[in-house]
This record gives sequence, structure tokens and C-alpha cells, in this order.
Amino acid sequence: MLIDCSYFIDGPRHIQNATLGKMPNPNAEEVNAAIKAYIKIFQRPFLKGVLGVTFARSLDTYLKTLDDNEGAEHDMELDMIIEQLREPFANYVFYKILRDGNSQATMTGLVRLKCANDYVSPIRRQVSAWNDMVDMIADFSAWSKSDNCYVSGIETDSNFLTKINNLNL
Repeated sequence: MLIDCSYFIDGPRHIQNATLGKMPNPNAEEVNAAIKAYIKIFQRPFLKGVLGVTFARSLDTYLKTLDDNEGAEHDMELDMIIEQLREPFANYVFYKILRDGNSQATMTGLVRLKCANDYVSPIRRQVSAWNDMVDMIADFSAWSKSDNCYVSGIETDSNFLTKINNLNL
């Protein structure tokens, strides 16, 4: 995978009970499993939007090969692209988690999750995460068109280069 739970254990993307290694409480396993599910679900759409369909497929296959075989041979050019996409992808995943975070689907509809803490609207954190991601992808897109990038055919969807505001516009 492009990232792991370590991107959510501290800093602006901190998610309560996200952890590495030893699980300090039973909820940590559930939180980590949820984060991993988001990473798995949104990796391909992110790569497709940032790299284009053809190159996204190639990079996704490369990542799966690395995940399945620790001794797999590394491609320096692909590793350079992966390194530049980790932080923006973490922001993309965080944006999606915030979107879904305070409700749960049931057979009768969506219900607000109960919590000992008070809920606040996630929109400001979502906007911040999205706009930070856009800034990083804009830098990546400029780099991918330069002579410093040895991989051709990268096409970034304009949606990943468009900032939003609190109205999600």
C-alpha cells in the first residue's frame, strides 16, 4: 500500500486511538482496521486521479508486488513517485475519513454515532486537508512535467488540483 496507519498517529491528521505496534486498548485495533480499509478502498481512485488511468494501474501493480514480496526488486523512478504521493494521499484518506466519521449506516438509514466527546463539524478540517493535498499535488504535477521526472505519461485530473472552501465548492 502507498501508506500505513503511521500517517494518522500524530500531527494534523491525528486520529484518536490510531497506533503502531502494541495496541494500548481494544479500540485501537478497530481504529487501525478502519484506517487500513480506507487506504485500500481509496488508493486506486487517488492514483487514477493523480497519475492517469494507465500509469495508475502500473503503479498499483508495483505497490502490490512490493506488499506481497518484501524481497522484490525496487524501481528507483517509481519509488521516487511513491515517495512524493504519500503525504497527499494521507490527506486524501483523512478527508474521506472525516466525511464519514460521525455516522454509521444501518438497515434503517444513517445514525449519528454516540461518543463521550462532543461532536463538531469536520468541514474546516476537511477543507484544510483537501487544500493541503491540492498544494502538494500541484507541486508533484509541476515536477512530473519537468526534466527531473524520468517517467512520462502522468496526467493529473483537474479535480485534484482544485481547492475547495467551507461550502465544498
